[in-house]
Amino acid sequence: MGNATHVTIVYQLAADSRSQAEQIAENISIEQSVEMPAGTVPASASASLPTIEKVDPIDENLWKAVIHYPVSIIDGDPTQFLNVLYGNISLLDGIKLLDVHDQYFAELLSGPAFGIQGIRKLLNVHTRPLSCTALKPVGLSAVELAGRAGQFARGGIDIIKDDHGLADQSTAAFTERVSNCLKAIRDGEQHSGKRTCYFPNITTSPARLFSRFQLAVDLGAEGVLISPQLTGIEAMHEIAKTAQVPVMAHPAFSGPYVIPKSTGFSMELYYGKLWRAFGADAIIYPNAGGRFTFSKETCQALNQQIRKDFCIFKPSFPVPAGGIDLVSIPDWIKEYGKETIFLVGGSLYKQDTGIEQATATFQQMLGPDE
Repeated sequence: MGNATHVTIVYQLAADSRSQAEQIAENISIEQSVEMPAGTVPASASASLPTIEKVDPIDENLWKAVIHYPVSIIDGDPTQFLNVLYGNISLLDGIKLLDVHDQYFAELLSGPAFGIQGIRKLLNVHTRPLSCTALKPVGLSAVELAGRAGQFARGGIDIIKDDHGLADQSTAAFTERVSNCLKAIRDGEQHSGKRTCYFPNITTSPARLFSRFQLAVDLGAEGVLISPQLTGIEAMHEIAKTAQVPVMAHPAFSGPYVIPKSTGFSMELYYGKLWRAFGADAIIYPNAGGRFTFSKETCQALNQQIRKDFCIFKPSFPVPAGGIDLVSIPDWIKEYGKETIFLVGGSLYKQDTGIEQATATFQQMLGPDE
């Protein structure tokens, strides 16, 4: 399959001494490959054993281990790739994945089908930051949600995504909601004079996911929202490979993978590398200063990872969200730059001027498309 012979994984280990750290690295290499005592591995399976490149100190009682796994134990299967990354060791404390070297990703995965430039082309917006909002709340009827979508479109919003809590509830069943919202958005575009794209939430069980995706496309949705931690990350990859519409990834259910300091993944690896490699054209994450606890430095590092050169993959759009106040948008533009989709939800709903005017104000803050 390709030229890569090994997958290189970088871990952070909690250990009191070098000898303990080296033993943990040895245990990881066995646990994530042959899963049996080293002395009992048959000679014919010895090629499946990883090699430990180094174990170096990071800080007090923290170590970095670099381990090379033969690609033969993955054999071109994206799900097995995830298993090798964080299978049994996800059950152990004190092990955090910091990075996976780039060389194998492009042989295994296809990355975003659209990326930054594809979404910009869809909207015919080429230089300024993009705006996004969340259609909510769950419990409103399809007609009521469509009324809100129409107001956002009249105000000139770039992207309307469903709230991740909107599924196929009886109050606003999927087909009825998508149909009504698209009609309202098309009407709103006549007032704004610009394109507004709608990304309905297709997250559901595996048995229904692809039919719901195709239904959204057939109804005319310009993109889709998916929560890959709920559907399975490879399901997002399969949808992205169809290259029909952009995929926006939502972080619901992923917190335990990125929040702990001593287990899980770095945000840059999990959202910035894995989700991008598995096909996310735009990646929503909890921004600093909002309802969640991520630092500005962490968010900035994630932004850079989502956009920067990575194998042959197109750059994705970072989508900071989670309680961004409308008045703070100019400051966040200075912080994060123009290649960003700013997702503002509640702050638009609470403006005294109403949704349409609040959205128009949001658009003005983003500046002209030069």
